[in-house]
Amino acid sequence: MRHSTALVFASFIAASTANAQVVAAGTVTIYRDSFGVPHVQAETSDAVMFGAGYAIAQDRLAAMELARHNTQGRRAELLGASAIEMDKVMRGRKLSDAVLMQRYRALAPEHRKMIQAMVDGINKRVDEVNADPGRLTPMEFIRWGIKPTRWSLVEYLALITAAPLGRDTYEIRNLEFLKDMTDRYGREKAWQIFNDVVPISDPDSPTTIPAGDDLAPARPVPVPVLAPAQLPPGGVTSAAAQTAPVEPVKGASRCMVIGPEKSASGKVLMLEATADGPEIHLHGGGFDNAGFGSTGWGVPTMGRGAQHGWLLVSGSSEAGTVFAEKLNPKNRYEYWHKGAWRRMERRTETFKVKDAAYVVHEVAWTIHGPVIAWNTESNTAYSQQMGVHGRELDTWVAFAEMGRAKSLKEFREKGVDRLGWNLGACYGGEDGTIAYFEAGALPKKAAGVDPRLPTPGTGEYEWTGFLSPQEKPHTINPAQGYFFSWNSKATGWSQEGDGARIGATFRTWLGDRLAKAGQSLTLLDMRDFNGQIFNALGAVDRNQAAPDFFAPYIQEAIGASSDPEVKRAGEYMLSFNGLYQDRDADLKYDNPGLTLYRAWLQVAPRIVFGDDMGDWWKKIDADRYLTYQSSLLLRAFQRDAAGAPLAVDYFNGRDRSAVMIDTIKATIAEVGERFPGKDMAEWKHPIFWKYFDASLETPERPQMAEDAPERRLSAVLRLGPTMAPHNGGESWVGLMEIGADRRALYSVVDAGGQNLFIDPDGKGNPHLTDQTMMHETNELKKISLVPKEIRKTAVSSVTLEYRPQSR
Repeated sequence: MRHSTALVFASFIAASTANAQVVAAGTVTIYRDSFGVPHVQAETSDAVMFGAGYAIAQDRLAAMELARHNTQGRRAELLGASAIEMDKVMRGRKLSDAVLMQRYRALAPEHRKMIQAMVDGINKRVDEVNADPGRLTPMEFIRWGIKPTRWSLVEYLALITAAPLGRDTYEIRNLEFLKDMTDRYGREKAWQIFNDVVPISDPDSPTTIPAGDDLAPARPVPVPVLAPAQLPPGGVTSAAAQTAPVEPVKGASRCMVIGPEKSASGKVLMLEATADGPEIHLHGGGFDNAGFGSTGWGVPTMGRGAQHGWLLVSGSSEAGTVFAEKLNPKNRYEYWHKGAWRRMERRTETFKVKDAAYVVHEVAWTIHGPVIAWNTESNTAYSQQMGVHGRELDTWVAFAEMGRAKSLKEFREKGVDRLGWNLGACYGGEDGTIAYFEAGALPKKAAGVDPRLPTPGTGEYEWTGFLSPQEKPHTINPAQGYFFSWNSKATGWSQEGDGARIGATFRTWLGDRLAKAGQSLTLLDMRDFNGQIFNALGAVDRNQAAPDFFAPYIQEAIGASSDPEVKRAGEYMLSFNGLYQDRDADLKYDNPGLTLYRAWLQVAPRIVFGDDMGDWWKKIDADRYLTYQSSLLLRAFQRDAAGAPLAVDYFNGRDRSAVMIDTIKATIAEVGERFPGKDMAEWKHPIFWKYFDASLETPERPQMAEDAPERRLSAVLRLGPTMAPHNGGESWVGLMEIGADRRALYSVVDAGGQNLFIDPDGKGNPHLTDQTMMHETNELKKISLVPKEIRKTAVSSVTLEYRPQSR
């Protein structure tokens, strides 16, 4: 079966390159394995990147086009009015062509050549498609009503500078919450509630770096600062401050790294799960690394290198600031900064919208960054300063050098220290070293203001610099022999409360337990760990936590209650292990305690906090990737035993067990209505489904409310599965054992397969959906880095010539 598929794909590759112009230059060979993963080999780094651009354009040209439109703020041209708000955000952030070229010219000559070669490779494929459009045009272009066009260098630079990591901001929403509470209770109690719900640093939050193992000098633990200058009068208009992601978030990223003392082989084990993207192996010009990369990037952002494995997670450090700009009452486009009125930079943007009228939007910038919201009633504008600004292209270079590194020193100095984005870099070496580095441009913020709220932009509270590499949290060979990060707080002195919503019940609970207890671990054990972490749903419902966090208080209620239904429900809840499992395949999760506990996590905070703050206990986290609700609820029941006891008695003087009993009773009443006439033992939740064609959703087969369904063209055209039972996991999974004799990456992608090409007649290729069900069942494929094995197992190959143009 696989062999015949391979032959079809080999024919496809050969035909697609028949019209390629061959010139005397560097030779590039692209081998494809049985899953279509390209192994690109050449002598120079720019020739390797030429092959990478060509291969990825073969596999995902339509996805690249959508990304190009996104980074230029032009998705509405393809998708219609639904994309216009995100287009406004992207257009406001987009750097000018002149600035992009300035950033590009500042790079080292080799890196400039590599990026240009990537563009040349993409364009070679675009030219082939346009030379044979009836056979090679991806169907998406036909549906969009456009033709593939060549990429300019600045368009590609825009693509790799536009990723939104570290750019989400919540200071304005936090201010709305604080002002609402102030209107209700006055400043003192409002500040207490605000600090309870949006803690600046919860000491019970799990950290990637264990206590005592951070090699950076300790910094003061952040403390709340109620600065009057941060509480302007009047309302707040914040619709532009937080725009929902263009695509559903797929679990962000997590890495588990096991040191040699805990593995059966004495070698480092590494596990990653993250967002989707194509895979590639680069060899030559200093490269010998395979892995996953964002669409169009070319270089793997994480994977297996020549002597190491490296993985990335989105960081949770404060890498930006929202500044409240004081506006001139006579001119809203002038703001006060360091004793003088300054004019904003302004431009008018016009948006073409598919099947609708043009939209005109004004973009404004202050010295701090783009204006993201206005409150003209109080003469205030909010602008966002980002640490990555000025270092956008450095991140692409860092990805390339992390993969090319030949030692931990090179990995850190040439790669990690070059990162502009706030990322956590996880490392495992063939010498047994494991390490974690919190990376990116992390600013030193001014004292005297609270970073959870907008900072006055009048000049008194500017950044004072950036953390040096040695000042950023990092650890090498932690004493516990492992580390686990899932967009986690790096260390105990790291801040949370804006973007980082952690707390005791944070989703790392299961991974930490598995890694801590594990001994003599193997790759099979790590794959099993991944399946269990999938089933705990932390990737798609960040409010989930194991019931045992609340066990003492549920047990108290069971003992104190005379109601047999309360006792029974409490026992069911405690019997639930936190994993969403359907082992008898009846399309229902096995334990009715799951149904009760899942409902209780929503009912209990509504009862406990609702009378004091309305729905702010939940509303404060709307659209935030990481949520804090279950940790807040736990602190209420822990009382003084919490690392940060709540300042307000949300039980209103009532006994803790009585409150727990009330919440369980309310949960029974709410859940019972969904199962009329059935015994509690039959209150089993239907399994969640993952939809690849959103139009097929039915109430009997629910989707995760936190995980919007997709609309994959392969599913819409019935070229592959249309839905699958939801395994709870992220998109790409990678697993490695880091030894000189184990030079391979085991992985699976969730997009369906490596190659998303569908031809103009609606026919797919053999690798369109060949990994879809593998992903759902936690099955992985092997990507070898061994040249002999690559050539021996290749099902196709193509040779190209690259002649760099003189520019």
